[in-house]
Amino acid sequence: MLLYLSPTLISVPNKDLRLFLLQVGFSFTFLIPTTFMVAIRKFKVISSLSLPDRKERRYPFAIITAMYILTAYLYWVITQRTHLDHRFFVVFAGICISLLTLTVITFFYKISAHSLAMSGVFGGMFALALKYSESSLAIPLACTALFLGLVITARLSLKAHDISEVVWATLVGFCLNALIIGIFA
Repeated sequence: MLLYLSPTLISVPNKDLRLFLLQVGFSFTFLIPTTFMVAIRKFKVISSLSLPDRKERRYPFAIITAMYILTAYLYWVITQRTHLDHRFFVVFAGICISLLTLTVITFFYKISAHSLAMSGVFGGMFALALKYSESSLAIPLACTALFLGLVITARLSLKAHDISEVVWATLVGFCLNALIIGIFA
C-alpha cells in the first residue's frame, strides 16, 4: 500500500522491482496461506475457516507466521541486493513481529487477529506520518482509522470476540507497529 500511497517515503528503483515485490507479497502472504487454510479445513484439522476456538488457531497461526517470516527474509535479501529503501523491510518486519506476538498470545488468550492487523496498519502509518511529516498519508490514515472502527464493530457484532479481546488486539497491533516503525524506519 505504501509503495503507491507515498512513493517518496518508500521509493522503489523501478516498476519491475515494484511488480516483483507485489508478486512475492501476494504469493507468500495471501495465496499460499489461503490455500493452506482451505487444505487443513478440508482435511478436518480445523473445524472452521473462522477459527473460533483458540486452540485451533495455534497451528494455522504458527504456519502462517512462518510464511511471513520467510517473506520478510526474501524482502531483506531483495533490499540488500537492490538497494531498496530499508523502510520497506522495516514495515514488513513490523507485520511479522505482530503475527509472531499474536501467535504466542494465542497459546494463552484469544485476541482478534483482524483488529490486530488493522490497528497495526494504522499504527505503522501513523508513525511514518509523524516521523517524516508525511502529509500525503493524511487521507489514507483517516480511511484506515475508519476501516479499523468498522473491523472492530464487525468483530463485536458477529460475536466473534468480546470487547477485551478486541481492545487488547488493537493495543498490541497499534503499539508494536508504531514503536517498530518509529524506532527503526
